[in-house]
Amino acid sequence: MRYLNHLRPANGVATPPPPPRAGQGQPSRPRRAATAGFSMVEMVGVLAIIAILAVVIVPRVFSTIESSRVTSAVSSITAIKSSVADFAGKYGSIPTTTANSRIDDLLLTAGLTDSRFNVKIGTQPSNPPIAGATWAQTAGTWAATGGASQATQSRIICVTSNTNAPSTANGANYQLDGVTNLPAGSLVVSAVLVNVTASEALALSQSLDGAAYSAATNTVADNAGKVVYAAPNGAGLTTVYVYLANQ
Repeated sequence: MRYLNHLRPANGVATPPPPPRAGQGQPSRPRRAATAGFSMVEMVGVLAIIAILAVVIVPRVFSTIESSRVTSAVSSITAIKSSVADFAGKYGSIPTTTANSRIDDLLLTAGLTDSRFNVKIGTQPSNPPIAGATWAQTAGTWAATGGASQATQSRIICVTSNTNAPSTANGANYQLDGVTNLPAGSLVVSAVLVNVTASEALALSQSLDGAAYSAATNTVADNAGKVVYAAPNGAGLTTVYVYLANQ
């Protein structure tokens, strides 16, 4: 009692305790656990959207990549064609090639190009490169000796013309107007692109020749214009020959 007397006011009446605050003195209610993750319906919806985007976008991505490779090949062909014309203007006739020799190696030796012919479509150069024949000029005549076969590599060749169908002539004949063979006995310079996919072969033809001198589909041979090739094999590949010049 002595301890509590100091809490008693002067008038002797005890002050009632303050009312409890809201929520105080009441039993607490259990909180509902927060819901995490997605429902099954939401998951199915997300997967459906991803599938639709994949169907629409993925083919366009691959088409863009293919188009970029073909565009790069056209640029490389145009550049090497200019170098061939420079060589002909400086040295006259262009020598013929064998299985081991390449005109692009000749242009490199003559200082008319900075590197071997290379394109982003078809078989890519081996590493290290397969050494071709060595070119040298003797008494005004260029000749190549030694080296290994270049048959598996994209390259530049020069051969004597024949009258075979362009798609089977291996660069020795073209029908630039879709009908007429090259003059008999002429020297024909071509870019050879090994193991090109059927779709890229057709795209290259359409880029350089236009639709009029291109095959109707990518499953058949192309005999007209500057770009020719045999029907693609079972793996969908073909070797493409591109006309550069003839003398």
